[in-house]
Amino acid sequence: MMHSRMHAQDLMVPWTIRSNELGARPLSLDRGLVLFQAAWSSQGALQPFSRGDILAMGPFFEYVLVGADREVVHQNEYGDFMLVQLTGVIAVERANAAGAPVRMAQTHIGDVIGEMSLMDQGERFSTCVTLTPCDLAVLTYDGLEQLMRHQPHLAARMLLVLARKLSVRLRSISAKMH
Repeated sequence: MMHSRMHAQDLMVPWTIRSNELGARPLSLDRGLVLFQAAWSSQGALQPFSRGDILAMGPFFEYVLVGADREVVHQNEYGDFMLVQLTGVIAVERANAAGAPVRMAQTHIGDVIGEMSLMDQGERFSTCVTLTPCDLAVLTYDGLEQLMRHQPHLAARMLLVLARKLSVRLRSISAKMH
């Protein structure tokens, strides 16, 4: 057990390292909040938070621009962050038995990427590659802890939204197996 934990720590790629690898350019908080609100507004009735909620949660996120053809998360690495796609297009790929990437999906504005690893700091299921330049809102594990400390009601709602997204994904995968 101790050995597997040490191995996982060796494979952990925190946002600070990934953002440097990507050459992520910071966006101002004001610009990030405008994009964040617009991204989740585009989900209509499924929008999880009001404008006021996003303004209150906003400072706990980091906002960046990432260029095209960048792997924002890698399959099998361990992570401590999730992304909310604010603009652009991202491909979700998984390596097949031969190691070749297989496109599983493309994400849309407002989608959440990497939430499982944020919650459990476990292995990433897939690789996500920007197909176009993308503005992203980044929530790290430390940011989530700060959100829980300073905005507990919003943190609880965020965790509920993430749990619902995971539940929908699990049901979809289950349905495909039958």
